[in-house]
Amino acid sequence: MPEFTYVARDRTGRPVEGSVVADNSAIALGKIKAMGYEVEKVRAVVAVIRKVSIRRRFAENFLYPVVSGVPLKDLAIFYRQFATMIDAGIPLFQSLATLEHQTKNPKMQEIIRACQQQVQVGGKLSDVFAGYPWVFSDLQIEMIRAAEHGGMLDKMLQRIADYIEQELALRRLISGLTIYPKIVVFSALMILGKSFFTDFTPAVSKLVLGGMGKSSYTGLDYLFDTVFFLGAIALILFGIVAFCRIFLFQSAAGREGYERFKMAIPGLGKVIKQFALAKFGRAFAAMYAGGLPLNQAVRVAGNASGSKLVARAVERGMLVTEKGGSISEGFRSTGMFPPIVLDMLHTGEQTGNVDAMMNKTAEYLEGDAEAKARQYSHLFATGVYLLVAILVGFAIISFWGGIAGTYGAAGE
Repeated sequence: MPEFTYVARDRTGRPVEGSVVADNSAIALGKIKAMGYEVEKVRAVVAVIRKVSIRRRFAENFLYPVVSGVPLKDLAIFYRQFATMIDAGIPLFQSLATLEHQTKNPKMQEIIRACQQQVQVGGKLSDVFAGYPWVFSDLQIEMIRAAEHGGMLDKMLQRIADYIEQELALRRLISGLTIYPKIVVFSALMILGKSFFTDFTPAVSKLVLGGMGKSSYTGLDYLFDTVFFLGAIALILFGIVAFCRIFLFQSAAGREGYERFKMAIPGLGKVIKQFALAKFGRAFAAMYAGGLPLNQAVRVAGNASGSKLVARAVERGMLVTEKGGSISEGFRSTGMFPPIVLDMLHTGEQTGNVDAMMNKTAEYLEGDAEAKARQYSHLFATGVYLLVAILVGFAIISFWGGIAGTYGAAGE
């Protein structure tokens, strides 16, 4: 019989964690509620029994946390097509079978096959999704679980698709804002090369002199000086990111320390915080509009923000709310949320349109953060250009100064 772990709260609001054994997540949920707990999260320890090779274990523990195997674009298409089929009245198993043949992503095909097996034995889709936490976020799992209990799978799938498409648009925006500075840095390294930092002569200048027969610098030397040097930097950066995501960020203290450092950067820190709060607002709006309980919607949305600091602030704010205060009052007490978020949230509470107001707040925060990010990216790129110009100018002056000194010595 499957085992389910849970995160809940007792009657005093104290967090409680544990596990229960049940045939499916619905029965597990009932058992937990029977103990007098308010359930926040239920997850199957083993969603689908399958043989796992050593190679698969390595991929799941070291590769997929960094590269999930399912791009966000494929996930958005999956949810959109799934929602359309269910809305058209196509049976669940048939919809999954059609999706398996339509998708080209092998990892997504594997997940859909697991879903078909669960449906055949009367299981839940959310149990399968919970077995792939590097693909499906807590927000998606909780929304699917709520849809299964409430009988509104088609509407919830549409809401998830809308949310992921907005998330995809945000990622594309951030990628577009950072592409210009990346090109500038790449061009600078291709001009200067690694050896510039030892002899102050640009790699391009050495290549030209080598082509003229003035030095022994060859094209292979230039590749080692630039392309291979960039490759080494990329590998080091990838290793650092992989280590942080797999090991360091598994610790709440390590993740929060890293976020405090990012948010403390002048100018850029505020942009990072605004994007995190925008993600929280969209997630909260999607879950609240989907009919999830307020406490559960807020806490899961806090995790969906991608920021441990925002999630911790949300947790503190909900403690105030559970004592009789409003959500806006609870959030105000944390000091994390700017006045615009608190005012819009308060208006939503007064008018009964919390989800609509949070969506508007997210749009405002994204627009403001986008404008500032564009400004900072142009300033950064301009700064790099000026730095490269100064370094190249210094190299030219040094080069011609050396030649002048040589001719002067010869004349004497």
